[in-house]
Amino acid sequence: MQQPKVGLITLSLARERTDIAEQAHKELLKALKTQPLDVLPHDGLVLTMEDSVRISEDMVHNHIQCIIYNIGSWIYAPMVVSAVQVTGLPSIVYGYRSPTAFSLVGAAITHGSLDELDLQHRFIYGEPDSPEILTAITSYSRAAMAFDDLSRSKAVVIGGKTMGMVTSAVDFSQMKDIFGTEIEHVDMLRLYLNAEKVPAKKVKVKMDWAKKNYGSVNVSDEVLEKSVRLYFAMKEVMESEGYAFGGFKCQPEFIDNYVSGCLPISWLINEGIMISCEADMNAAFTMRILHLLSGQPVLFADVNDLDMNSGTLRLVNCGTIATDMAPSPKDVEWNPQYEYMGKASGACPTFCCKEGLVTLARLARVGGEYVMQIANGEAFVQDKETFKEARERWPHAFINLEGDPDLFVQHLRSNHLHMVYGDLVDELYDLCEILGIEPIYT
Repeated sequence: MQQPKVGLITLSLARERTDIAEQAHKELLKALKTQPLDVLPHDGLVLTMEDSVRISEDMVHNHIQCIIYNIGSWIYAPMVVSAVQVTGLPSIVYGYRSPTAFSLVGAAITHGSLDELDLQHRFIYGEPDSPEILTAITSYSRAAMAFDDLSRSKAVVIGGKTMGMVTSAVDFSQMKDIFGTEIEHVDMLRLYLNAEKVPAKKVKVKMDWAKKNYGSVNVSDEVLEKSVRLYFAMKEVMESEGYAFGGFKCQPEFIDNYVSGCLPISWLINEGIMISCEADMNAAFTMRILHLLSGQPVLFADVNDLDMNSGTLRLVNCGTIATDMAPSPKDVEWNPQYEYMGKASGACPTFCCKEGLVTLARLARVGGEYVMQIANGEAFVQDKETFKEARERWPHAFINLEGDPDLFVQHLRSNHLHMVYGDLVDELYDLCEILGIEPIYT
């Protein structure tokens, strides 16, 4: 998993207890090196505003994603404020606990000054080796890394808006303004033409791999071949154009006339390329965020059912859930897509997602302003017999929600929801703060 690149600058005034400030620098740097962070410290104390600005700018040129301003004593607030203004980077103001140093005094006025100017930052105070302090620093740094990646990325819409799904469509300019991400459009015809050009030998190797590695492949060779061809075509578009993530329309054009996007999307998500089904770009952005923070595949699925008494949630997808979310590849069956979905059918993976702590999230708009629904839960495995209550050929996830089911339902603003293994709530809150998005924990 990628580590955030973090700069460390320790500030003081020449008249203050610089010996304690130097000690604060050593202690914080030592503690930070125990975390999954790529730390670039500035050697020596920074004593003036001019030096702070210059050194911060140098860190920007070294592609630092977050700067920690370690307040080693009482300082003049512009020593940090001016630097944050110039760099525009997510920043942490850290106050070192020491009555002699007067660090909290300097940190508090710096924090307040940044707030007055509405400059994004996080204020953290305490012992440098405190687990809570280190967790907070690491969480914010990971959020800053995700923000940096989004702001440098290109995304793609392959096709267009699907089946009247209002919440799947985004304003390209708004997404550029909030996330910094450039979104482009590719017609589905390009994928069809590219799919038909993939060498037969290359396709056969991948087909044989699928038959060997999965529990069973119960689709015709014709459907499997077209699915594999579309996988290579989609991958070529993503890689050749430099798209980090995107959405694929699929219905009705592709699934009626060629093959569904189920297998290609499932495999690409396995490989870290987040593709949303039905060209849902709010899904694609949510999935990319969860992947950046976790380094794992991310689930795209419909919110199928919720037991309001027990809080048990069932997520079901027509076929694009990443197979790496199954307990093992041998637990995955590839079955024909339902006939009613499209005339050309497709290869649909049938499995239940593995057990474990999960984070659920979804970006949505309320009156044109973005919010993010966030939830925690515990995924558990159900027998495939239970799939018949919904769709027995489709992949499922079952989760016992941690929060209030009523609150969860009230903040559902799409048919789609996204899941990743692990607890990412703190990181999502931090990223929402950086982006200016309201987080809603349910």
